[in-house]
Amino acid sequence: MSLISPRSTSRVPVHVRRRRFALAGFLIIAVAVIPALAPTGSADRLPLAGLRDRAGEASSPSSHTSGRKPASAPKTPGRREIHSTGKLVPLPPEAETLADSNGLGFAIEVERGLPVEPSGFGREIESTLLDGRGWTADGTYSLHRTHAGEASFRVTLASPTTTDKLCAPLETKGTWSCYQDGRVVLNAARWLSGSPVHGRELRSYRQYMVNHEVGHALGKDHLGCPGAGGPAPVMMQQSKGLGSCKPNAWPLKEER
Repeated sequence: MSLISPRSTSRVPVHVRRRRFALAGFLIIAVAVIPALAPTGSADRLPLAGLRDRAGEASSPSSHTSGRKPASAPKTPGRREIHSTGKLVPLPPEAETLADSNGLGFAIEVERGLPVEPSGFGREIESTLLDGRGWTADGTYSLHRTHAGEASFRVTLASPTTTDKLCAPLETKGTWSCYQDGRVVLNAARWLSGSPVHGRELRSYRQYMVNHEVGHALGKDHLGCPGAGGPAPVMMQQSKGLGSCKPNAWPLKEER
């Protein structure tokens, strides 16, 4: 099919006709070549997948592993997933304990609105603090659960936002837990998801959280890794790295 009418060429100057023929040739080549340059569906998806992979690696929780990257590191919930109400609800003891009432009493409270079952949290705290492997081992300390008005210290589960407020002026940055003003503040984000250092051992990590912060309530300071391959002291900041030690949830004999 001709792109230029034969009858019109005789009336058009030669130089104009040459331009028209050149333009027609260009259009024919473009029509043939452009479809070949169009991307296929699979080629279009690959760069997007690569971008998603890199974004996932950049947001993975690996900043506190001291170079160690566990095979399946638990993800820490963001602030959007744990709402802050700021309302602390005391959990009274479920039964009278047989512990020495002259020892240190601890009360338990939970911030309202957290995705935890309060009574179950209370039992977990109590069982950890009264466990024979903990601070009460060998009779070094005597602990018992009591009401808030009679407690030497409180154990509080709080959202990251409330944790930051209760721990101030300490900087917990929505991530860490603390002991401040007679209150052990456990960050709910850590309680629910654990730490990359402890991997999937959530129960063990919770025991470590409790024993570490209660250790501060008992006047204990931070410790470092004493030797390669051994258990880390419970007063070591294990969430920030273990060095050459192994995860450990209970106070070592030399710590008590």
